[in-house]
Amino acid sequence: MLAGAHVLVGQHPDDPLAAASDFRRRHPSLDAEAAAAALEQASLAVQAARRYGIDTDLRLTRDGLEAATRPAVARRRARMVASSGARRVVDLTGGLGFDARAFAEAGLQVHAVERDPDTAAFLRFNCPGVRVLVGDALDELPTLLGGLTPQDVVFVDPARRDRYAARDARTGRARPERDPERWSPPWSFVAGIAHPRVLAKVAPGFSPPSAWWAEWVSVDRTVVECAVASWPLAEGTRRAVVLDGDNTAVVVARDDAVAPCSPPLSWIHEPDPAVVHAGALDSLAVDHGLSRIDGESTWLTGPAPTWTPLLRSYEVIARLEGSSKAQRRQVAELGLSRLTAKTRDVDVAPSAALRSLGVDEGPEAVLVLTRRAGRQLSLVARPAARRGS
Repeated sequence: MLAGAHVLVGQHPDDPLAAASDFRRRHPSLDAEAAAAALEQASLAVQAARRYGIDTDLRLTRDGLEAATRPAVARRRARMVASSGARRVVDLTGGLGFDARAFAEAGLQVHAVERDPDTAAFLRFNCPGVRVLVGDALDELPTLLGGLTPQDVVFVDPARRDRYAARDARTGRARPERDPERWSPPWSFVAGIAHPRVLAKVAPGFSPPSAWWAEWVSVDRTVVECAVASWPLAEGTRRAVVLDGDNTAVVVARDDAVAPCSPPLSWIHEPDPAVVHAGALDSLAVDHGLSRIDGESTWLTGPAPTWTPLLRSYEVIARLEGSSKAQRRQVAELGLSRLTAKTRDVDVAPSAALRSLGVDEGPEAVLVLTRRAGRQLSLVARPAARRGS
């Protein structure tokens, strides 16, 4: 039945009513509740595969999927924990089991806690071999800590979305809670766990305490999580990690790395957002022989393109000068009518920047607004061609 629902949802990816009608026509003996449940699982499986690359053989919930860890991220983290000498992991926030499953596949013994009985049932299905305890993490923790050695790990992924809160009008997802003390469990609980090895998955915008190791992980130019640990899980204290297919690129923020500043040369380079979050811009620039455009700019510059997943390179074709009217004229003389605006370093909305130049959004070239010597700097650039093309 579920396999049939998957097929039909796949045939009607943008028309759930058509999929439901087709499914009920093929399974007339099913009651409405069972049919709705099958279609819901099929729809969530399609979303999971498209958005996260998650296996479709799992049992899912909409709220659980919103909190999902991408499999590649979970597997990488689990391998790091196994390499650190741990043999057991206590997962205090089991959920649907995305992290617990990765820990188990890395050869670790896993005890997972989930307070919702229905979600715990899905967790057991998704993670055979994982011991699942139904209860509150705060209540179960003292007993679970007693079975751990100092090398073992307590893992926490606090819930940062309230299922009952207002949802984003565009995505339909619950909005994230930005106050760490309103997470479930709150950060103060995580920081107060009486065990030498605590690992937590937190929001990318979280500022970890200086004593905690941290790395920001990016997939497809999006920072998907910040992982923090109460012990040095890997090299450095602050790191940026970019997962690019089968490749992993890492840069460690080093206190002794100080990049020079330079006016933009013939090429400018956009660091992955994870690099910015990790405070590793200077390290990245020094490693690749680049300069920073300015101490207030997140852009780097150099004489040639640079090939690493940690950066995107753009060839500068114009520097826009003067009034808005003068800049409009410059853009028109370049023959451009569609630009992609990048305005991270300035308080200007991309749409407003394009409107001021009289162009639409599009891929012809890139408009970069950043800072240089206390003033706004406007550049027009083109992305580097793929290496080898």
